[in-house]
Amino acid sequence: MGRTKNNLVELLLDKVVLGVAGIAALLILVFFVIGSPNAAEVNGQKLSPGQIDKAIEEKAQGILGQLKKAPADSNEYKSQKPAYLALMSDSISNIKTDIAFPKAPYSTGTLTASNRKYRVPSVEDIAKPAIVSVKMAAYVPTEELSESLTYANADTKLADADLVTVESSIDAKKLYSSFRLAFAGKSLPEGWRNEQYAKPVFAVVELQRRTAQSDGAWGQWETVPRTKICHLKKALTLPKKAAEYEIQLSIVQFAKPEMMYEILQPGVYDNAIPAEPWLCPSLYNDRAKRLEKEDADKKRLELEAEKAERLRDRESRTAATARQPAARQPAGGGDMGMPGGMGGMGAPAPAPTRPQQRQPVAPAAKPTAGRTPAKPASTDTAAVNELELFKTLTLTETSKPEQMEKLVFWAHDDTTVPGEKYQYRIRIGVFNPIAGKGWGNEEQKELNDQAVLYSNFSEPTETVETTERLKFFPTNVRETQKGGNVDKTIEINVARYTLGNWVTKTFNVKNGEQIGGIVNAAETRLAKVSEDIETVDLSTGAVVVDCRRVSQWIGTGTLRQREFYELMYGLGNNSIQTVPIGERYWPDDIAKLYKEITQAEETEPVALLTREQAKTGSGSTGRQTPGGAEPGMGMPGMGMPGMGMPGMPMPGGM
Repeated sequence: MGRTKNNLVELLLDKVVLGVAGIAALLILVFFVIGSPNAAEVNGQKLSPGQIDKAIEEKAQGILGQLKKAPADSNEYKSQKPAYLALMSDSISNIKTDIAFPKAPYSTGTLTASNRKYRVPSVEDIAKPAIVSVKMAAYVPTEELSESLTYANADTKLADADLVTVESSIDAKKLYSSFRLAFAGKSLPEGWRNEQYAKPVFAVVELQRRTAQSDGAWGQWETVPRTKICHLKKALTLPKKAAEYEIQLSIVQFAKPEMMYEILQPGVYDNAIPAEPWLCPSLYNDRAKRLEKEDADKKRLELEAEKAERLRDRESRTAATARQPAARQPAGGGDMGMPGGMGGMGAPAPAPTRPQQRQPVAPAAKPTAGRTPAKPASTDTAAVNELELFKTLTLTETSKPEQMEKLVFWAHDDTTVPGEKYQYRIRIGVFNPIAGKGWGNEEQKELNDQAVLYSNFSEPTETVETTERLKFFPTNVRETQKGGNVDKTIEINVARYTLGNWVTKTFNVKNGEQIGGIVNAAETRLAKVSEDIETVDLSTGAVVVDCRRVSQWIGTGTLRQREFYELMYGLGNNSIQTVPIGERYWPDDIAKLYKEITQAEETEPVALLTREQAKTGSGSTGRQTPGGAEPGMGMPGMGMPGMGMPGMPMPGGM
């Protein structure tokens, strides 16, 4: 019995264990499998990790779909430019204009921006141009200028420059009157009158040039760019098309005084050569004529004084000779008519000895006997008057162009090439205030798309020849025997006009060698001018081909033969040029130029001004040596001795 009982307990215990295990398995299934203990709540929903990934993927796809859709109409941007321009052109369009007031006979219905019609005024012809070419040792910018970096503040270097300036003028008073009549005149309907349009705004002064060709014909006209010292190049760029918006902005921009000054009267380089202050071409040429006349008067007075001195010397000698017979009479007297009687009255007096006379330096008019030569008038007043007149022509903040019957303007060219011949023409342009609006009348439809109204071009100026700065002069040839051949060495003097001074050096050159080269400035007279100058370029680009012996017949009536050597050289243009060797064989003009250069080298070199002195003109007081160089070299800034004369042959002109 006991054994049976134990078996029942064991049997029941097994069942209990199995039940507990089943319940535990069920709980594990519910809580850890079906209940998902790793689930998280997302947007109010409890999701398992797998469901979370799926939900994120669905959300992302929805967002991508929305991004690919076109934006809603309510968020589309609309340009406000048309409304703005319409408001600017007619700010009172919402005011009724058809009220029952008496209307002028020419008015037909409502006046709106769309039916405006103006007669665009023309720009009158400008005055005959004046021109001048000035040689400078200019302070040239070493960096590009901009509105934030002006010429006054830029770093510069000294360089040779030829500045050609062309000047003209326009009747500004008439121009302003025509614009006011066209755009704000009383004959226009009141709603059409516009004070902004009634004031012309200058847009450009266009300078063009053409170059003489080798055959003597003139090349095509080309526009001259603004100088290197203009810091407003970008701002002064004209609109590329006659768009209404661009034209209006340009008119506002170009109306600024700074812009107007740069357009009409641009500045010049700071010049290191001491010279009188720069003037516009018309006044500059007047001053040149005055100085030339003063030089001629000075020479004339010197000749008159020299002749008067010779005349007094001759009269004193004649008087002394006339007294000699009385002093040599015998001590014993005699009867009248007898030798020695009454002091020899009746005896013929010995003829006076004619004093030796010096030849005059140059021919001149005979002065009146006993007349004191007149002194030349003082030049101080004339110089002051020129500067004062120039100030009156210069535009300032107080200037009123609308009242000027003669508004002077000019333009510069700093891109010339030495030795070239040029002609220039100039014109002026003002903005067309209604360009792009379509408001021109039927007869002027072509002006609707013309941004700038131009005057006619002036007539071409006289020919300007920029003088060559580099010359060479073959002075001698030496022959040496080498074996059976003759070796020839040619002595060539190369001269360059640079920084207001002539610099020369003699080179010994043989066949096939180049003439000239770069030399150390310390070996030249420029060493006294500036310590900053290290080298001087005396390279001519010419190559010696040969020298040959030439036989030539000279003289008038009786001819005689002379022989000399002639240099043959090439300049890289496949042509051979020749020049005699030796000063005595050169043409007169070449010999004269060589003599002037030699004399210039014997004088003290021209001391250059510092940048500050050049800015303030502290070195420009009183009469200066011509051209800022040696005496006898022309007018201030006008060039070099004997150079630039049309048709004048030069040796080795570069």
